Amino acid sequence: SILDAGCGTGINLALLSEFGSVLGVDRSEEAIRFCHLRQATNVRQAELESLPFGEATFDLVTALDVLEHIPNDGQALGEIARVCRPGGYVLITVPVFPSLWCEHDEINHHVRRYEPRRIRELIAENGLSIVHQSFMNAWLLPAALLWRWRKQIIRLFARNEDLARADNMHHCRWINSLLTAIFSSEAPFVASVGLPIGLSLAILARKKS
Repeated sequence: SILDAGCGTGINLALLSEFGSVLGVDRSEEAIRFCHLRQATNVRQAELESLPFGEATFDLVTALDVLEHIPNDGQALGEIARVCRPGGYVLITVPVFPSLWCEHDEINHHVRRYEPRRIRELIAENGLSIVHQSFMNAWLLPAALLWRWRKQIIRLFARNEDLARADNMHHCRWINSLLTAIFSSEAPFVASVGLPIGLSLAILARKKS
């Protein structure tokens, strides 16, 4: 039994359905509409700070690039832990290192980028113990830093808000294919030994019995 908390437009629901029965929840009415366009009917509209489920309902709860959007992230994580069964798992991904904050975060309505220690503390405060963790977007970190510094310099001199755009809004097919291949090549390391640095952090935690 799986809950995708903050499922957005539902792109992860099909993948998660390979591992069990999946239910998605998101606060955005527009996101739910996109889920329905994907033929995903197993979705509900709700706030993550007050999930409409009983305690210990799900074996796995995922919050993939979600907590950084929520002002009261502690309450949201508390709700995620509440609906997870004792011995069940919570999978979280978040962007890290506040020093990397840029217009990409602003355009995507992020409230914060996390210090790794802070997200670990937040997980422990809500009765979860970390089973495995790894940074992600490690191979592309140098290129991402150069790209963001370049955009900040251009924006500083241009002083034109129309220049603002998210880093993932480029549609060159061969560049997207290359970046996808590079990012995908990290998967074996993320799942096994873990990567020591990156733009994001993935944490698998278990709810204490």
